[in-house]
Amino acid sequence: MKSIVHPDTEPGEFEISEIRIRLPDGEKEGLVAFASCVFNRSLYLNNIAIRRGQDGRLYLSYPAGRSNQDVPHFFWNPISKRAADALEAAILGRLRAMRV
Repeated sequence: MKSIVHPDTEPGEFEISEIRIRLPDGEKEGLVAFASCVFNRSLYLNNIAIRRGQDGRLYLSYPAGRSNQDVPHFFWNPISKRAADALEAAILGRLRAMRV
C-alpha cells in the first residue's frame, strides 16, 4: 500500500487545526472535557476525551466500543508516538488557553 502525503506537508509533520473543546457538566471519573480537531486538513477527529489521572496529569483517551467480553476496540487512535504527542500538545494547549 502506497502512503499518500498532502503536498504541503512533509512526512512526519502534523497540522492540527479547528480544535474545539466541550466541557461536561462537572468532572466525572476524571473526565475534564471532550475535544475535536482537524488533522492535516484532511480528517475530522472527534470524541477525544481529556481526562485527569490519579497523579493529576492530563491525558487524552480515544473513542472505543467494547466487545461482549468488555475488550475495548478503538474506532481510531494515533499509531505513532509523534502523532500522539502532536495531538496531545495541540489539544491540551487549547484547553490550558481556556484557563480551565
